[in-house]
Amino acid sequence: MAEEERAVERVHVEEREGRQILVLRWNTGKTSAGRLFGRYGAGGRPDFFRLLFGAVAGSLREKFGPQGEEIFNRIRDSDAFRRSSREIFESAKEWFFNELAPKHSLDKGDIFMFVTEIELDVTTGELRWRRDKTEFYYWVRSDRCQQATPKDCKELAEENARLRRENEELRRELAQIKERLASILK
Repeated sequence: MAEEERAVERVHVEEREGRQILVLRWNTGKTSAGRLFGRYGAGGRPDFFRLLFGAVAGSLREKFGPQGEEIFNRIRDSDAFRRSSREIFESAKEWFFNELAPKHSLDKGDIFMFVTEIELDVTTGELRWRRDKTEFYYWVRSDRCQQATPKDCKELAEENARLRRENEELRRELAQIKERLASILK
């Protein structure tokens, strides 16, 4: 399904204090809160982990070739990887439900997408979420869009006519002021 396409948009490796840090741009693709954070994902697990792990594994393969698969297999079961991926999950979930959902009036089943930056310490397997580099997109459901009623249209037409009359009156006053100014200057 095209809506379920997930892609890493950008990946590069940085050297920091003698360590290799894989920096990847992670795109969750169109999803819902239930699928991303709840038990409605594949196999009754949140899709968050499947998507994150897939992005990390794919990025490692992209940057390190066949060795990337070995690196992922080594770090996938590490305590640092498990702990940090859980922390990112909890932070993203809290951010979504406590900040984004109320701010944008999101309801159950609404469709959204995160595009964010994740850093992976290739040596330890520790992940870090760059929340400051996170973009959030959401789609407004058609049942929330309101069509202008005839009453609204009538009120807008009346307001438009009133503003036109006021504008014409102001133009006449301005013309009179310009005439008086011209006569004073003579």
